[in-house]
Amino acid sequence: MIIYTGLKGDLPVQLHFAAKAEEAGVSAEHLRAEVAWLVEHEFLALDGHVEGVARVWVNSSVAFLPGTDPRVAAARHRFPYFDIAKGGMSAEEPVIIHPYERELWEAVYVAQQDFFENPPVFKRCPAHA
Repeated sequence: MIIYTGLKGDLPVQLHFAAKAEEAGVSAEHLRAEVAWLVEHEFLALDGHVEGVARVWVNSSVAFLPGTDPRVAAARHRFPYFDIAKGGMSAEEPVIIHPYERELWEAVYVAQQDFFENPPVFKRCPAHA
């Protein structure tokens, strides 16, 4: 959450490890390890890491901002598409990971165009604003 809440359009999130780790109540090393796992499993991609600040791209099948085109980040980093298996959490493998294919992301966009262009917006409760 601390990464995708920093999304601004189609730009990468500027992740300052020390500041975000303090905000989350964990060590910077712990946050780096978590980010490394997310990068390894293609939820995120890193694009530069200088003096404790990294540019982080988020896989659009995980999070995106209203009005952004998910195909842009997917193509830039060849992100896979994560899908829910038939049967959901009761399936033997509840998540299906489709390797990056431009045609697949195009089909996903066309099938869910209204959702990508006008997704529901949830407001934070006052306690978390």
